[in-house]
Amino acid sequence: MIIKGERIGLNDKWARLIGIPVIVVLLVLLSDNPGIRFSSRILILSIVKYVVYVTIYWECSRFVFLYMRNRFPTLKQTGKRITVQSLVMFFFILLASLIIAGINNAYPNGNREPFFAEYEDIFRKSVVLLGIVTIIYECAYFFGRWEHSLYESERLKKESLISQLELLKNQISPHFLFNSLNALITLVPEDPKLSVLFIQRLSNVYRHVLNYNEKNLIDLETELKFLDDYIFLNKMRFGDNLRIVYQLPGDLESVKVIPFTLQMLVENAIKHNIVSGKKPLTISISKTGNFIVVKNNLQVKTSGVESMGTGLQNITNRYELLTNNRVEVIAGAAEFSVSLPLIYESQ
Repeated sequence: MIIKGERIGLNDKWARLIGIPVIVVLLVLLSDNPGIRFSSRILILSIVKYVVYVTIYWECSRFVFLYMRNRFPTLKQTGKRITVQSLVMFFFILLASLIIAGINNAYPNGNREPFFAEYEDIFRKSVVLLGIVTIIYECAYFFGRWEHSLYESERLKKESLISQLELLKNQISPHFLFNSLNALITLVPEDPKLSVLFIQRLSNVYRHVLNYNEKNLIDLETELKFLDDYIFLNKMRFGDNLRIVYQLPGDLESVKVIPFTLQMLVENAIKHNIVSGKKPLTISISKTGNFIVVKNNLQVKTSGVESMGTGLQNITNRYELLTNNRVEVIAGAAEFSVSLPLIYESQ
């Protein structure tokens, strides 16, 4: 089985290559036509007939299974999928048995039976045949989805742990705390009131870390409030040399983001670029289409900071788990931008 997004395919080549011949052999062995045992001609014709019939049954039922799985892909929809699938297969068996009985009745091979007796026998065998095929595919599908769910769950846990590690590196690091305390030491004798506000903002940052570091999604508004506190602390250090431009519409109440993603992007921009009076750093946060875009002008530091790319890769991986859209990263000659797919509350 192949699972890709919400599209589900079948990788059942060996099941078909082995399953169809096995069922044909069983049908030949269980056949009540005595001519099969005494006439090689009837035996060959019966084998050919069974191969054609079983292949048609298998391929038609396979098509129905595949269509239903793509129509009702989740485990929660299993009951509905099986119900609809069973009804479709029931009418298929009725029609197919009628056609096959008509063919057998028109071209008997040594054991002609009344039409309705032939129809009843074929119908019964068809139910058994499709029952076997259904059990094979349903078991493979169920365990495939179960295995996929376990894999995604483990992957999400792993990405969450990586995210927490990156959070510790980028926010609760001694570097960040050291810079904040240095700015506070300078500020206290000059402006005690502003110092109190600085301490409050610093407290807000760490309170947000404690409250949301284990969540997968939070409201965009909550993330922006946290980012505002974080930017305030950095502007106390860089002043007007750090410029933040918001270009967000007011209709984003239902938008969710992965916690700390905006902060990490702002942090990376500050960490890897020169921020000075001659070279101010401008970071813009805007909405473009179905993305929130964080963009900054490029004036990369030539020494002192080594970029491992783990923070950005972590953001990309976590978004891939939660949305069909990918994070877009564009590194131009003068600008660097990261586009985060919008995640709405209903997703």
